[in-house]
Amino acid sequence: MTQHTSPSASRSHGGDWTESARWFWGILIAVTIWKLFTASRLGLIFDECYYWEWSLHPRACYFDHPPLTAWLIAGGGALFGHTELAVRFFAVVSGGILSLSGRILGQDLFGPEAGNRAGIFLTLAPIFAGNALLMTPDTGLIPAWSCAALFCLRAIRDRRSLSPWWLASGFAAGIGMLSKYTMVLHFVSLGVVLLLSPGFRRRILFGGLISGIIAMLVFLPVLIWNARNNWVSFAHQIHHGFRNEHACLVNFQNLADYSAFLAVLVSPLLGIFCLMTGVRRFRDREFLFPAAFYWTVVLFFGFAAAKAHIEANWPMPAFVTGLVMVAGDWKSYSSGWRKAALILLVVADLGGMIGLTGLMLPGDTSVLRTFAPEKLIPSWLPGSSALKAQAAHGYRDFLSRIDEFRGPAAVASQIESDFRSSGADFLCLPTYQLVGILSFYAPSLEPLLWLPDLGRVRFPWINDLSWKGKTALVAAWPRMESVDVLLFDRYSGARQSPSSQVPGTLILWTGYGYRPEKVKDR
Repeated sequence: MTQHTSPSASRSHGGDWTESARWFWGILIAVTIWKLFTASRLGLIFDECYYWEWSLHPRACYFDHPPLTAWLIAGGGALFGHTELAVRFFAVVSGGILSLSGRILGQDLFGPEAGNRAGIFLTLAPIFAGNALLMTPDTGLIPAWSCAALFCLRAIRDRRSLSPWWLASGFAAGIGMLSKYTMVLHFVSLGVVLLLSPGFRRRILFGGLISGIIAMLVFLPVLIWNARNNWVSFAHQIHHGFRNEHACLVNFQNLADYSAFLAVLVSPLLGIFCLMTGVRRFRDREFLFPAAFYWTVVLFFGFAAAKAHIEANWPMPAFVTGLVMVAGDWKSYSSGWRKAALILLVVADLGGMIGLTGLMLPGDTSVLRTFAPEKLIPSWLPGSSALKAQAAHGYRDFLSRIDEFRGPAAVASQIESDFRSSGADFLCLPTYQLVGILSFYAPSLEPLLWLPDLGRVRFPWINDLSWKGKTALVAAWPRMESVDVLLFDRYSGARQSPSSQVPGTLILWTGYGYRPEKVKDR
C-alpha cells in the first residue's frame, strides 16, 4: 500500500475547480460560518431536545446510545448556555474535522488534487452537511470514522514495528464507539483489508489488535455501565437494527428503500459513482483500502435491510471513504457526467439552505396544510392510485418535519401555561421526544416530567414513586397518544388545547391518583 497517484488521475483531462485548495478552504469557511448562524437560529428537532435532557444528567451510557452526544451538548452548554447553539456547536465542529481528515485521506491515497476534491465532496454532500448541523449520535461517529480510517492507512504504510498511528487509530475508534455502537464496523472493515492484503497481514493483525485494545479502553465506561444494567443499551440497539418486522425471509421493499438511500444520500450521481467505483476499482491496489471500508458498511446494512427497516443515516459511514474513492477516480468519468454530478450537488445544497432559511423566518404555515399534492396527479395515469397515496404520505412526512423545527417552542409554551392553570402535581407524557421538548423549551418544568413508557431506563434520574397518588396533566403532541389508563385511578375527558401558534393538535387529559406500581419497566 505505497502512496501513488491513481492512473485515472494522471490522464490529461484538464483540471476543474474541485482540485483547488483555494476552493476547498473557501467552501469550508463559508459553509462553517453559515452553519454557525443557522445552528443558533433554527429550532431544535425532537431528538436534539431529547439529547439535551441527557446532557443535564451526564452518565457513562444511556438506554438508546452511548454518552458522547450528551457530553458534547454539555460542553456546548458550558460555552453558550441554554441556547440552540450550545446544542449544535460541536456538530458544526465535527463537520470541519470530517472535511479536513477526509481531505488528508484523499491526499494520502490519490494525491493533493483528489484530496481537495474529497474535502469539497464531504463538506457539501447533503447527508454530511446535515449531520454537521444537527446534533445526533452520528455527529461524533462520522469524524471519528474518518480519522480512524486515515490513521489506519498511515499505520499500515508505516514500516515501524509499532507505529504510533495504530494508537491514534484506536483512540479515534474509541471516540466513535462512545458516540454510536456501529463504529465497531471499523474493525470489521480493517479485517477485510487484512484478508485482502497478503503482504501486510502480520502488520495489520498486530497493529489492529493494539488499536482494538486502545479503543476498548476508551469505551470501557460504556461496557461497565451496560454490565451493571443488564446490557440494556446493547440489547435495545440489536433489537432495533435487526428486528424482523414482517416475519418474512427477505423484505424486498426494505431492500428497495435501502438501495434508494445509497443512490441519493450524498446527492444523485455521486451516490451512483460510489457504487460504480466501488465495483470496478475494488481489485485495484490503490482503491482496496477505501473500498473495503465502503463495502463492509454497505453490505452489513444491506443484510439488515432484508429483515428490518433501515434508517437513511445508518449507512452514512460508508460514504466517507466512498466519496474519497470517487475523488480519486473522478477523471475516469466523462466531462458531462462530472458536470451533472457537481450541478446536482450544488443545487441540493442551495435547496437545503433555502429551505432551512425559510424555517427560520416567522410566518403561518397553516396554508401548507390545505395543499393536497395527490390532486395534481391525473387519474388516467397508470398506477395513479398508488402514486396519489405515495404523494399524500410524502407530503405528510414533509409537514411533520416542518412541525419538528417550528412547533416545539410553541407547544412547550402552551403546555406550560396549561400545567400552571391545571393545579396538577406533575406532567405525564407518552413520548420521550415530548419530554425533551419540554426540558429545553420549558426548563422550569424539567423536574416535573415523567415518561411511563420505559421511563425508568430512559430517565433513571427521575423518581416517579414520589408522585404516588398525585395528579398529573397528561399531554400528547404531535401524535394522538396517551398513557396507560391503568396508571391512574381515573381520567378526565380528553380536551384539545386551543392555540393558533401550535401546529397540529395538542391533546390534554388529567389523571388522578397516580399508581407507579403499574408502570412496566420493560
